[in-house]
Amino acid sequence: MTATATIDGRRVAVREDDTILSAARRAGIPIPTLCHVQGLAVEGGCRLCVVEVEGTGRPQAACHTPLEPGNEVRTDTPALSALRRNVLQLVVDEHPDAGFTANPDGMPLERLMAELGVAGRGPRRDPIAVDASHPYLRFERARCITCRRCLLACSELQGQDVYAVENRGAESRLVFGGSEVFAESPCVACGACVDLCPSGALSDRDRENGHAGYHITRSTRSTRSTRTTCGYCGVGCQLDVETKGRRILRIAGTPEAAVNRGHLCVKGRYAHAWQSSRDRLKRPMLRTGSDWHELTWPEAMGWTTQRLNEIREAHGPDALGVFTSSRSTNEAAYLLQKLFRTVIGTNNVDCCARVCHASTALALQRVTGTGAASASYTDLERASCIVVAGANPTEAHPVLGARIKRARRRGAALVVIDPRRIELAEDADVHLALRPGTNVALFNALAKVLLDEGAIDRRYVEERIEGFEDFVEFLEGVDLEKNARLCGVDLASILAAARRISASGPPLFVHGLGLSEQTQGTASVMALCNLGMLLGSIGRPGAGMLPLRGQNNVQGNADMGAMPGQLTGYQTLTDPELRDRLATLWGSLPPEEAGLTIPEMLEAAHSGRIRGLWIQGEDVAQSDPNERQVLEALRRLDLLIVQELFFTETARHAHLVLPAASVFEQEGTFTNGERRIQRVRPALPPPGDALPDWQVARDVANAMGANWHYASASRVMDEIAWVAPRLFGGVSFARLEPNGLQWPCPTADHAGTECVHADGFLRGRGSLVAVEYEPSPEDAVEGYPYCLVTGRVLDHYNVGSMTRRTPNVELEPDDRLEIHPDDAKREGIADGAAVSLESRWGAACVPARITSRVRPGTLFLSFHFPETHANRLTGSQRDPESNCPEYKVTAVRIAAA
Repeated sequence: MTATATIDGRRVAVREDDTILSAARRAGIPIPTLCHVQGLAVEGGCRLCVVEVEGTGRPQAACHTPLEPGNEVRTDTPALSALRRNVLQLVVDEHPDAGFTANPDGMPLERLMAELGVAGRGPRRDPIAVDASHPYLRFERARCITCRRCLLACSELQGQDVYAVENRGAESRLVFGGSEVFAESPCVACGACVDLCPSGALSDRDRENGHAGYHITRSTRSTRSTRTTCGYCGVGCQLDVETKGRRILRIAGTPEAAVNRGHLCVKGRYAHAWQSSRDRLKRPMLRTGSDWHELTWPEAMGWTTQRLNEIREAHGPDALGVFTSSRSTNEAAYLLQKLFRTVIGTNNVDCCARVCHASTALALQRVTGTGAASASYTDLERASCIVVAGANPTEAHPVLGARIKRARRRGAALVVIDPRRIELAEDADVHLALRPGTNVALFNALAKVLLDEGAIDRRYVEERIEGFEDFVEFLEGVDLEKNARLCGVDLASILAAARRISASGPPLFVHGLGLSEQTQGTASVMALCNLGMLLGSIGRPGAGMLPLRGQNNVQGNADMGAMPGQLTGYQTLTDPELRDRLATLWGSLPPEEAGLTIPEMLEAAHSGRIRGLWIQGEDVAQSDPNERQVLEALRRLDLLIVQELFFTETARHAHLVLPAASVFEQEGTFTNGERRIQRVRPALPPPGDALPDWQVARDVANAMGANWHYASASRVMDEIAWVAPRLFGGVSFARLEPNGLQWPCPTADHAGTECVHADGFLRGRGSLVAVEYEPSPEDAVEGYPYCLVTGRVLDHYNVGSMTRRTPNVELEPDDRLEIHPDDAKREGIADGAAVSLESRWGAACVPARITSRVRPGTLFLSFHFPETHANRLTGSQRDPESNCPEYKVTAVRIAAA
């Protein structure tokens, strides 16, 4: 029989760990609070939630008083109202300069004043202590009531611990970091503190000061709020975008979203000013010689179809190729690959997954049967052990990085494998700072320790894995001490890491581009999967493989068939069942031979075999390796069509530039790194004549003689479900409410798949693969003694075309070369001084940042700043199996400039 209590005469069930407040809220009984936040630690400081409990001598704080069976609780009596009113009046009186007023539409504190009948104490006084040093956050000390909600949010949601309260009583005050200046604090601008501040002491500057050139006050009311999906990284956070007219007023995280639960990072929440940038492309632009002039869309369509037809007729369909965009929607990618395969007749279709995640996808597909994550983000909360390998989540995927930090604080084991001492390494049980390019040697060593010490899950291996005997024989030849020397990691640390991950239950492997962007990228991921199989991780809750996806729709772009050797849903080009289905659905079949990858298409453009390229939403002139060769390839094309938001470096080499609608301006879907397909909704109209990408692909196809009748992006998704029913058969726009669906989702009554391989591997049995370590071609190059690693920093994204058009440039104004103090001393380089870098492929000059984050002999540089030209340094080395470039290992030499 269910135990019950009575609250305000209403009988309520008593649950385990119930407080009076939680039970009352569940029953819809309001109790005022000022310091309490559902889901965070109980603060119990404001005393506004006091209630009367029969049999106790004095009012009790509902937020931390357990509800016991049989309790009789009163939440709203004259005595309680008077007590609450007096407590709140004291708070208001202690802040006479704040200008608090009773306002039912104001901040939470002001709403409580109106509710309880508390009067303000005079007008707000200016100037008062306002810290506006941060480009996004504003702190007004006079309004701070030291409720500690910001402190709890920062600690428990973001794991950053920026805030503290010093002194006691009337002398208590909020402090942040070791400075009185907010901009100098360790704040990462996630905005969680702003969301929870009840008094307005912490506020969004972009909302109040209008970074985009317009003024918005706290009282401004938006005319519309649109739920959509973030257009930055592959986490796929859900956003509530508040707009008025053609402007974004504010972006907040969607509280009920499964992916981010209301949490955001500095980019997703604040870096949106690019959307209204004056240099957005608004009309099609045609280049004649060195001159550009505007076209109407009918003129652009006519010119495009004429040039595509001319090249196809003169040189054949394989003289054309397309790069679909991982920034755009699934529907756009699907239609563009369909256009080139069926209307033009070539499989020269690829996407940026080629230069980042192709190694991961190929490796996972080979050993498990699918090239995507087996795990989900919810496994971060379930995991007893997390291994982060070749990824920097707190900077590249900050919302997930915060969840990993929270998991560590609740007791999960953490092992970090990365050449740099990233933030997560500071809290890790073990940090293996390996030499770049030696992942395979390290993972083989870890596997040998697990086997030698009997730390593997033998039942899992016997029931679900093939190749065990051959793998054991291979490991017998692995020399632990030799591999430790190759990796530059001491053997004791390798032993400690192996023992930690085997002692804590099946681990969750979170991995990234530090594994895939190497000449042994595919081998690295397969070797990591060996560990997952030996430990029985894959297909289990709280465990498995969780590769982090870089761009917002890189997973979906590949899912849609934007690859030269596979069609939508990773189906093969020669599958007879699929070809029968496509004959009906598409009317025209694609060729059976695989097309060229992005690196191969650029090489073919350089040699003249490719005469025309359509590049959708990728600035390859700055993002792809060996910049000089890429630029030369683009110059040699007879036709280059670029679909973009801005006039990028790639666009400068185009013959035709088409204006694209942004993530805030078009409808469709994105698929995040946990295989979750989510809605994208337009919050604003596109500028000028810019069009959604899927519409452009449809209209060009029809201009070339197709007969496509897609009235909406929803109709395109319906066709995707028909083409690839095993993965997407149950997906439709209607079913994506409210939190999307994780594929595989084969039927209309299927709930989606949170954990892949739970009932067995999709390939039948998982495969252990013996992978020999092979040094990178960039290893030990004479005359180039340093190894350069490239990657991301928190405040910017890819080549910076979006974030560098926002106040994020104030947070990270320029590029810096990370160099170890020993190396800086040897080369005579001072902190902040210009450094000349030179590889076999090119040269660059960048200021130094002397830091122990990198190991001696290793350098780190981001690729967010076009003026640095980081990809002049990276070369043409790539994984021979996946064609993924080796961004993570480049031999360089340095000198003071």
